[in-house]
Amino acid sequence: MSTTRSGEMVSAQIGKMGVIANLTNANFALADGQCFNVKNDGTAPVALQVQLAGMPDGEFIETTFDIGWNPEIVRVVKQTSLSNINLKYGY
Repeated sequence: MSTTRSGEMVSAQIGKMGVIANLTNANFALADGQCFNVKNDGTAPVALQVQLAGMPDGEFIETTFDIGWNPEIVRVVKQTSLSNINLKYGY
């Protein structure tokens, strides 16, 4: 395990995964506040607004998640009107 330049713990290996669901109704975050990486299991890149690990609460940035695992260390995925997206979280 290592840390980013902002001091967040990261690992190149994913040991736990789950589904990022219900984004059309609410933001997605893990209950314990744990940060995670995003895997786009869809068939096309998707642009989403996210709060990265070192960002202040309530602040979001838009970024594009390519197919497969993405390098961003995410704390919150913002609610979106996009449907038919297939996202997973992992840490």
